[in-house]
Amino acid sequence: MKRNLKLERLCRELEEVAGRLFPDIRQEEGWFKTGVCTIRGETVLILNGRQTIDERIAALAGVIALCNVEGVYLKPIVRAEIERYSHAAEKAASI
Repeated sequence: MKRNLKLERLCRELEEVAGRLFPDIRQEEGWFKTGVCTIRGETVLILNGRQTIDERIAALAGVIALCNVEGVYLKPIVRAEIERYSHAAEKAASI
C-alpha cells in the first residue's frame, strides 16, 4: 500500500514538471508509447492511459530527461528519477 502511494506521488510530481515543460499534455488510450509529438505545428506530450504506474513514471522521466531543465526547480526525488532514466532516454533519442 505504501509503495503505491509513493509511486502515485512521484507520478504526480513528474506530471507537474511535464506540465511546466509542455503547454499541451493529452491523455489518450491506445497501443502507443507515451511521448512527444508535433500536431499542427504544436509540441504535444501524449500520455498513454493504459500504462501501469511504473510504465508512466519511466515514460515521463524519460521524456523530461530529454528536455532542458536547467532553470526548472526539481524536487530531489524527481531529479533522481529523471537521472535514472536519462541515459536510456539519450540512447533512444540517438537512434
